[in-house]
Amino acid sequence: MRFQRQIILAALCVCAARTAPALTVTVENEGGSISVRVVDAGRITVNRSSPQREATTDDVAIIRQGDVVLVRANPPDGAPIDIEVQMPYRVPLQAQTTTGAISVEGLIPHVRLATRSGDIRLTMPWEATRLSIEAANAPANVQLPEGIRFSRRETPGRWRLNDRLPDMKITYGLVEVRAEAPGSLTLARAAIPDDSPVKLPWLAAPILDGLLPGRRGQTVAPQTASDDANSGGVAATDERMPVFTSSVRLVNLTAAINNNDGHPIKDLKPEDFEVLEDNVPQTVTFAGSEDVPFNLALLLDLSGSTQRDRAAMKEAAKRFVDITRRHDRVAAYALANNIFQVMAPLTEDRKELEELIDAIPDISGGSPIYDSIVLAYAQEFRQRPSERNALVIISDGVDNQLQGVGAPSKVNYNKLARAAEGMNMAIYPVFLDPFTRVPPPAWARRARERMSWLAQVSGGRLFPAQSIQDLESVYPQVAEELRSVYTIAYYPRNQDFDGSWRRVQIKVKRPGAKVRSRTGYFAH
Repeated sequence: MRFQRQIILAALCVCAARTAPALTVTVENEGGSISVRVVDAGRITVNRSSPQREATTDDVAIIRQGDVVLVRANPPDGAPIDIEVQMPYRVPLQAQTTTGAISVEGLIPHVRLATRSGDIRLTMPWEATRLSIEAANAPANVQLPEGIRFSRRETPGRWRLNDRLPDMKITYGLVEVRAEAPGSLTLARAAIPDDSPVKLPWLAAPILDGLLPGRRGQTVAPQTASDDANSGGVAATDERMPVFTSSVRLVNLTAAINNNDGHPIKDLKPEDFEVLEDNVPQTVTFAGSEDVPFNLALLLDLSGSTQRDRAAMKEAAKRFVDITRRHDRVAAYALANNIFQVMAPLTEDRKELEELIDAIPDISGGSPIYDSIVLAYAQEFRQRPSERNALVIISDGVDNQLQGVGAPSKVNYNKLARAAEGMNMAIYPVFLDPFTRVPPPAWARRARERMSWLAQVSGGRLFPAQSIQDLESVYPQVAEELRSVYTIAYYPRNQDFDGSWRRVQIKVKRPGAKVRSRTGYFAH
């Protein structure tokens, strides 16, 4: 019989770990086993058990030493104690035992393990994790996952196992193991969990392919365009997304409505709109603006090209949070260390959101911006195809794709532009233009043209600024823009939801009204 007790470290909330490794967990257990699993939680949970007797509070000491949480087995009678730890994402781990088994599962930024003769089991997304194992003697038994290549070398007094990932591949985790004569070594393969706040940029390309289910005859428009377009649409979907099926007939569109001066037109009713689907008039059943909540996600480009403006970028992000209404939900994402990271999912808690923005460390990296736009859409918006969604991107728009250096996006820009027409997500780039040379470099012009085009086809708008310090005029513009967005709903006359692309036009029966929205939707 195994006797078990649980300790929940309510006092050791690690909410700040959403943005950076605020803590390191260290587990020491000389005679018993260590099992660690990463979960989507804001605290560390420790279970202790013994095969010989009931575990007591004296068996395990838990000590906070600065940024380290030390979990140490120290039973007064020397009985074997097994320790199980659940810890949040983004927290590094160190674990040490003599003869006990070590098991670690999850996506962890840095793992250091040491054992003399215990069994080792590692369950990781190996496509995103680098590995270095060294032992004085080869393990008695080695099991490796299929489809993943490792390098194994043995010389007198030294056995090594390393990953064989390409040097330039963007990864997140690093696992280092040092042992003398380990028992069994098992590497098990795991996917990057859906609830992980960390997404690798190379996950974006297959997601984007799923958003383009064979639109024949459609072409990508030129990469320069004005900010006004009269069109509409709803979210494109893949098999993992909520879709319009034969039992769901309501189509939701979003459209920004402004007058000739660029100010929002308010108080429009359903009868003020004319909607054409494939040139067939539709009956609008709902049109709303102020009373409909908005989902706003902020994507902060924390790459090297914006590093000098880090403090100002944090302040700008908080100002954008302030311009939203009480019933709006706001999320904060970051492109940092070449990786898409969720600082906070959609929330109405402005105080916590601003605290998380303040906790962003001084980090940089490459600029796979196009990948990050896809991952931002996939994070929450594609599960909300009938809601009002907007992505505000604070960036200079310079994806490394444009310069052919660093960490470029894997996403094809032309595919992204096509998909943006159908995503239920208006894109609002706050374009930081640091290029003062006249004329600017060709890649700098393309950066702006591409971001402007993504804004237009998605129904959004580009807001230019010379620098992050030059945003005072942008905040009220964005606030006014969000107030100008209407949700428009109708039941299509064509009830054959066969997956085809349907072009939609939205018109307003008022002189001087200008409409910006998408060009259509996939009738799934």
